Amino acid sequence: MNEELEKKPEHWIDKLTSNLIENWPGVKNFNCNCGISVSGQQHVGRLRGEIVLTNAVVTELQALGYEANHNLILYTSDPWKGKESQLNAFSNPKKAEKFINWRLIDVPAPTNPDISWVDDFWKDFGIPLPKFGRDIQIIRIHELYQQQRMKDVVIKLISKKDQIRKILNKYRKENPFPEDWIPINPLCENCNRIGTTTALEVNMKTYQVRYFCKECKGEGWSDISKGKLTWRLEWLAIWYALNIHFEPYGKDHATPGGSRDSCLEIIETVLQHKGPFGFWNEWVGYSEGRTDYGDMTSSGFIGFTPTKWLEFAEPEVLKYIYLKTPPRRRIILGLDKIPNYISEYDRAQRIYYGIEKFEDPNELHSIQRSYEIVFYNNPPEYRGFQLDFQHAIILSQLTPPTKDGISQVIQKLLNTEILREEPTKEIIDHIQERLAHGRNWIYSNYAPDHLQIRLEEHISKDVLEQFDIKIRNLVDDLANTLEKTKWTEEGIKKEMMTLKENAGLSRKEMTQFFQILYEIFLGNSKGPRFAPFLATLDKDWVLNKLQDVGKL
Repeated sequence: MNEELEKKPEHWIDKLTSNLIENWPGVKNFNCNCGISVSGQQHVGRLRGEIVLTNAVVTELQALGYEANHNLILYTSDPWKGKESQLNAFSNPKKAEKFINWRLIDVPAPTNPDISWVDDFWKDFGIPLPKFGRDIQIIRIHELYQQQRMKDVVIKLISKKDQIRKILNKYRKENPFPEDWIPINPLCENCNRIGTTTALEVNMKTYQVRYFCKECKGEGWSDISKGKLTWRLEWLAIWYALNIHFEPYGKDHATPGGSRDSCLEIIETVLQHKGPFGFWNEWVGYSEGRTDYGDMTSSGFIGFTPTKWLEFAEPEVLKYIYLKTPPRRRIILGLDKIPNYISEYDRAQRIYYGIEKFEDPNELHSIQRSYEIVFYNNPPEYRGFQLDFQHAIILSQLTPPTKDGISQVIQKLLNTEILREEPTKEIIDHIQERLAHGRNWIYSNYAPDHLQIRLEEHISKDVLEQFDIKIRNLVDDLANTLEKTKWTEEGIKKEMMTLKENAGLSRKEMTQFFQILYEIFLGNSKGPRFAPFLATLDKDWVLNKLQDVGKL
């Protein structure tokens, strides 16, 4: 046959999972791993590879009949660097300098000295984490160091330090490790620092290390488990201790001959243990308006947390963005763009359930499969209704956030035929959630002022006279037209388009027409989409308002 076989589309998660299985023939139980340092704000960028990607791979492995688990390592033994942004988290930054080079787990929270820096900044990531990934085992590295499986690999690495040093020095041409190098950063028992010590001697029987601290000039013995391995060795020690088969990583580790390559060489040649199958993904940037502030960072406090995201949108919206976007393409997120993200997700939902048609088979598969993975391959039945976020923004401003307010919204939706029948409890819950998100967003610092609704009781003649007489006369025409119009979004939109065609309005004149209407109702030259906005208002009030303008 000369005909080429049609290649079926394959989602990148499915392809990644297949490659992982091929890399580990015979393995039936997969340990999947990722890690983050709690050095500051735990931003949503860390959900991309460490949570959503890894959790999706675990789900696919399980769907194929394998056992699989998802570990998340918190690097709690890393030294606190005391960057300007970290110091400024304290009411007295100068006083906080004493914590520089302490382990993160030992630094107190800026606003509550009774809890740690880690616990304080982890909560806005850790508490909502189950909404973005399921069955994730949290492992704090300072606790792992206390476990025998980690102690065993630490002893192995120290005993083979000369062989390891030769490997690492191939990658450290400018600053090679000296012959007396010991790959441990001990904890100073005198000043509590971990980033300022040098290991001098190790006693394997007592599991202690003798050290010198260049900060306090102290010298003494410390338990090895209170310290930490040199960071590259710590990375591969985790692989070994937890028998890791898969781990994604950021693009900074993807450089040939870089940190990950040296770790793989050590674990495979020194420890005679196969390293994990890796996969690198791009980082997530942060923007406001048209300004890109660079990649989200923890210690630099650039970005926003999962807790903040959940104030404005469902977790599935962000998961869909991460699964739909190729993993090696940079994503830039900004909370001012929340309506766009929700609109994209809602469209994917409609396409998945066949409510909206989509022709391109490759893109269709990508949309449908991404949506499916969001729900761990088991999407719920379609609830039968979507409340458009733009509608939610408008309605949330015109009704109170109470049970009575929800009833008012439902009645408005029924009256305007956006909702075609009495809603089920599931639909009511959806409406309530969307209204809460819309209300939170419109009254935040991220929503533009022109979307905020402040109904004007009066409009001055001076404002009206700024517009051409042709435009002013259209206001009276609109009042006459709407009086006979069915009070729905579609009805209003249809009549306005008919008015435009009958009046022969140019694009510029149509813009001016909308401007005068926004001035009449909101005292502003722009506002939310006009037809859905008008449909939510009382018809008699709108008509009286338009007719009063014609009398000025």
